[in-house]
Amino acid sequence: MELSEELKYRLSYLTMRLFFDRVLAHADDPGKFPATLQFLDVLAGTDLAGEAAGRKYASQRAKLESFLDAEYDEKMLELINRVIDELA
Repeated sequence: MELSEELKYRLSYLTMRLFFDRVLAHADDPGKFPATLQFLDVLAGTDLAGEAAGRKYASQRAKLESFLDAEYDEKMLELINRVIDELA
């Protein structure tokens, strides 16, 4: 699959978001990852990182995976999940 530069950057961005989502979703306390939460705030244009301590992280995995599957394909989504498995 040949990807334009824009699609490569989008793929990288979404892969990173899925990785952060997995880390935060499996954390006992997402507040233990303040830099990750602050970075996600920058990406989302929000200011929620300071409120995360002691709360459950609301996973965006289903939405992100659905978008990746539609934008790229199922094979790419499988590859991304394997990459995240290796990194996690």
